[in-house]
Amino acid sequence: MSWEEISGKMIKEKISRRRAVGTAVKVAGSAVAGLVIGGVAGYLLKPEAPPTVKVETVTTTVKPKGKFTEPPPAGTEVVIIHGFDAAYPPFTEVTPTGEAQGFDVDVIKWIANKYGWKVVPKPWDWSTIVTALVEGDIDIIASGMTHTAARAEKVWYSIPYYVYYHHLLALKDETRNMEEILNSGEYIACQLGATSDEWAEKLIKSGYKFQKLALDSYALAFQAVLDKRAVAVISDSAFTEPYFKEKPDIAAKFREVGRLGGISTYAIATRPEDYWLRNMINYALRELMDSPLWNELLSKWGLA
Repeated sequence: MSWEEISGKMIKEKISRRRAVGTAVKVAGSAVAGLVIGGVAGYLLKPEAPPTVKVETVTTTVKPKGKFTEPPPAGTEVVIIHGFDAAYPPFTEVTPTGEAQGFDVDVIKWIANKYGWKVVPKPWDWSTIVTALVEGDIDIIASGMTHTAARAEKVWYSIPYYVYYHHLLALKDETRNMEEILNSGEYIACQLGATSDEWAEKLIKSGYKFQKLALDSYALAFQAVLDKRAVAVISDSAFTEPYFKEKPDIAAKFREVGRLGGISTYAIATRPEDYWLRNMINYALRELMDSPLWNELLSKWGLA
């Protein structure tokens, strides 16, 4: 083979290799471009993620159903547990033979007879009687119970049926006025858990300088003054007036130093959710108060 033929063959092979490389580059470039374009298209066209939904938990308070929220089924015996103070005459007390008696006892008996209910009297410590009602140990409190704002946060009341006031009493030979007695630094008696106890606390918090002697009954509070263990007693007229009528010898030894605040009222306490029971009591109580029997009961117990 001549030089010219050899040289021509070499030139053809070089041209052929360049074409092959060019084709390979084109193919590789197309592949890369395809990957890039596909990636971009995939990103732009990918399905959107579903929106995030915020779930809020709502807490609802279910109001407890009372024992007497609704009328009982026909033919059902209604049994009412009557909670009361065993030592608060003439409204409620327990006799030496264990019998419940008093103005409120007669009122509840009349209401029960009207509706055909059965009443179970249940004496209870006055300082915890509201808790006993709320927790279901008793169904009503009818025992000369004052309608107060603090108690009304826990129980609901019937219509009021008696009006009275609070006062400070001391022995007749005590010559100091109310301000002087309240700032004497001495003991002033009251009934534990009663509104007189609340009055004592209120007076002390307002700045008066005396010590509180809280006892289990108003009768014991008066006796503490007679025994010189207290200089005076905070009482209420609902107790004091009939108590003095029954015991004129004790009444003769006391004088009213002054009155505390305005008037207060007694009402029958029920659980808030016992709508049916409270309504039935209200209608019966109103009927009794509008009848001649009401004044007869007041006279019977020295409250007229």
